[in-house]
Amino acid sequence: MRITNSFTVPADPARAWAILLDVPRIAPCMPGAELTEAVDERNFKGNAKVRVGPVSLAFAGQAKITALDEGARTAHIAASGNDAKGRGGAQADVDFSMVPDGDGARVDIVTELTLTGSVAQYGRASGLIEEISRQIVDQFAANLRALVEADGGAGAPEPDIAGSAAASPQAPAGAAPANEISGLSLFFRALWAMIVRAFGGGK
Repeated sequence: MRITNSFTVPADPARAWAILLDVPRIAPCMPGAELTEAVDERNFKGNAKVRVGPVSLAFAGQAKITALDEGARTAHIAASGNDAKGRGGAQADVDFSMVPDGDGARVDIVTELTLTGSVAQYGRASGLIEEISRQIVDQFAANLRALVEADGGAGAPEPDIAGSAAASPQAPAGAAPANEISGLSLFFRALWAMIVRAFGGGK
C-alpha cells in the first residue's frame, strides 16, 4: 500500500535537512521507535512498536539510506522488520523530499508498505493504517519542532553532524517523551479522524 505524509520544520531547508539526516539525534522524536545501533552513516538497526486495534506489534529491523541527493534534498530509505512474536513482517520503501515553505521547510514522504504473514491481515484496513501513520508523523513532527526550537529556531547555526552515526541516541531537549505514546489512544484518534472525514467534517 502507498502512504503519503508531509510535515513542516521551523528552520531553513539547509539546516532542516542536516537535522533530518542526523538519525541518532532525531530517532527519539519518533513515537514507538528505538534506535539500537548506528552501524554507519547510512545503516541503522532498531525496534518499533505500534498498536492496531487490540493487537500490539513489535518489530525489530534495519533501515538503510540507499540513495541521497544533497543538492535536490531527496533521499530513499529501505527498511524491513519482523514481528517479535513471529506473526510476520513489514517492508517499506520510503522517499523523502524537502522544499522551502515560507520561513521554514516542508518534508514530503511517500511510503510503499508491504506486510507479510499474519500481520498482512491488518493491511486490509489500509485506511486505518494510513491514519495511524498520519498520527505518528504528526507526533514526530511536533517533537522535531520542539527539538529545533530548543536549538534556537531557524536562525541557529547548523548542527555538527560529523561522526553522529557513532553517537548514542539521546532524547531531544524540549521534546515530548516520544516513545511513550499510547497505542490505544493512537488507534482511537485515528479511527475518529477517519469517521470525521467520512462524514465531511474534514472538508
